[in-house]
Amino acid sequence: MANFSFTVDTQEMAEGLYSVAPHVDGATGAIVSMQTAVIMAERHAAEEICSNVNRGFFSLIRSQISQKIAICRSQVEARLLELRDQSQKLLGVKATMQRDFQMIAVRYTKLFRSLDNALLSRIRELDVKLVDLVHKDVVRVDSRTRALQASVPVHQMESVASSQRIAASGTRERASTAIKAMSRFIQESNQQDRLASSILSVENADTDSTMLLPFALVECDSLQTRQRQWQYHTPAPPVPEVAQQIKGAIERGVFPALPQVDWRQQQARERDNVARYLHLIVDQSKLNERVRAHVIRMLTAAQPQAIAGVRS
Repeated sequence: MANFSFTVDTQEMAEGLYSVAPHVDGATGAIVSMQTAVIMAERHAAEEICSNVNRGFFSLIRSQISQKIAICRSQVEARLLELRDQSQKLLGVKATMQRDFQMIAVRYTKLFRSLDNALLSRIRELDVKLVDLVHKDVVRVDSRTRALQASVPVHQMESVASSQRIAASGTRERASTAIKAMSRFIQESNQQDRLASSILSVENADTDSTMLLPFALVECDSLQTRQRQWQYHTPAPPVPEVAQQIKGAIERGVFPALPQVDWRQQQARERDNVARYLHLIVDQSKLNERVRAHVIRMLTAAQPQAIAGVRS
């Protein structure tokens, strides 16, 4: 059997390793410096990316905010223009309303002033008789007071008795005149009282009696139903009971025959008499010229008719 002897020497390898160790240390240092540089570069790149991302984000937000500001500014400017236009229109409406108010105020002021003047003239017409009477009585009382003042005659002793008799005679005459006037006034007052009592009092009699009272019938159209209706007017009775009796008599005796009433055109004489009487009432009413002219126009435009009778 063969024997082989091998000699293994690691000296060269050890020497080679001694020479490789510095190079490995250099490579290790280079790798470490490269790793540090890579880390620094990556960090720098990350920081650059973050700054760019932040800059882009803030730019985007700024652009969006700017766009919103521009949109809001345009909307606000448009709304301001609209509000300015509406304010101008409101000012125009206000001016128109002020002018209309002034016109209406002036018109109604004139109307109420004319009504006040008309009422004042009516009141003066109502008071003129009383004022005239007062003035006449004041003058009469003043003259009577002056006439009845005491006078002291100063005469000679021979004419004192005659002067006293003359003064006493004048006093008796004035007293007699005053007594006659009072008597006449009392008699007239009693007559007026009896006349008023006979007119106003309701006397209960034992026997029934029939009374004929005048009444006026008016045919008109109802404002609510727009249908034909009748109204009547009678002199005001002294007590409500009599008014109820008159109302019942008219409703029972007259109203049932009204649907059969025939109308006819008034004759010229009747129309002239009615027109003359109405013109007299208008002239004596002391109305202002506008109301009087309107009443005259209504009277002229009317077509008066008279009741011809009841259809059988």
